[in-house]
Amino acid sequence: MTITSVNRTHRTSRTQPATGAQAAARRRPEGIPVLPAVDTNLGSVTFFTPGGHRQYWSAEPAELLDALARAVRPAQWIPEIGTLVVTVAQTGVRSGHRIGFRLAVQ
Repeated sequence: MTITSVNRTHRTSRTQPATGAQAAARRRPEGIPVLPAVDTNLGSVTFFTPGGHRQYWSAEPAELLDALARAVRPAQWIPEIGTLVVTVAQTGVRSGHRIGFRLAVQ
């Protein structure tokens, strides 16, 4: 892709529209809204999902707590990739900035 101006892009090659299966494969995994409890001393992260109680370990609990304090949306648990996503406000970005925290099974 070649950028011709700040607001417009010019495609250098033609692409075929994605089929239904290809579009489904490219979709972002759906997150489950959760309210995590974080123990900064142990790095333990606990929350409830529709499937039950979950307990994980985070390598960066202080950063996770900071992001949760600045969150503008509920945290999203994405079990397919083992990531807790927290959305924080960002100037100039209406949807906010998504920060992912990898969690390990405890």
